[in-house]
Amino acid sequence: MLAVSLPTAYTLSVALGSLLAMGVAAIVFLPRLDPVGFVKEFLRTDWKYLGVAWIVTNLVNTIAHRFHADRTFTWLIYEFEGPVVAAFQSVTSEPLTLLFTAAYLVGFPTIVLFTYFKLKAHDEREARRYALAYVVLVLLAVPFFVFVPVGIPALYPAVAVRPLIFDVSPIIRAGMLATDTMVKAFPSLHTGLSVLAALYARKAGPRYAAAAFALAGLIVLSTFYLGIHWLTDAAFAVVLVGVAYWVSRRVDPERVLPVPALGGLRPAFLSPDRDTE
Repeated sequence: MLAVSLPTAYTLSVALGSLLAMGVAAIVFLPRLDPVGFVKEFLRTDWKYLGVAWIVTNLVNTIAHRFHADRTFTWLIYEFEGPVVAAFQSVTSEPLTLLFTAAYLVGFPTIVLFTYFKLKAHDEREARRYALAYVVLVLLAVPFFVFVPVGIPALYPAVAVRPLIFDVSPIIRAGMLATDTMVKAFPSLHTGLSVLAALYARKAGPRYAAAAFALAGLIVLSTFYLGIHWLTDAAFAVVLVGVAYWVSRRVDPERVLPVPALGGLRPAFLSPDRDTE
């Protein structure tokens, strides 16, 4: 039997869980999806927009890991808001912890990525604007990760907050500690990107918008309950969402990344009976 490290097991578990969740979402929200058309569209356009988003995300994570101020500013956040985040752990239970852990680890990548494809089913331009907003939001966070590093509440001694997500499994603990510095809490990209996805989900039908807003709310709450983010992290992230959304509405994403038409064809993402909910 092939042995894998705990961080690798963590990455595989999150990836497989997210793919499964997106498959369920596709069945529910894209029932008339044409698999062949999906692949054609991915090869024509999506690889470019999603690829850029992936590269920017990994670049930002690398920068945050290798370059950040030696001094953290967690004390400043604590001075500003105090121990209020501890109130989210006033009632804890194993089922609640599992729910919030699933939202944080699997719900987050699901809402961020699936929203792109759901938007694509309704309006390609909106999907591209969403991808642009994603990149802008992540880039806006870089200066704060580098110059104003802030630790998570669960690792700050003055706050009575437990790292509940670490208690779920040693795989999660090892995986998160291996992939995150734990000093880039400000701003919260889990909050920012979830809120951004929910904001754009309004353009993909009322049923999906309601589901996206509910999931985004659950993800934001999970960051507090699990001891990962401060309220200040989330509040500032929402401010950055407003900036990223504003930019995405005023910059044409096709001028940044023009979309080629393969052989003069622009294959449909869905079958002729398009999803119009």
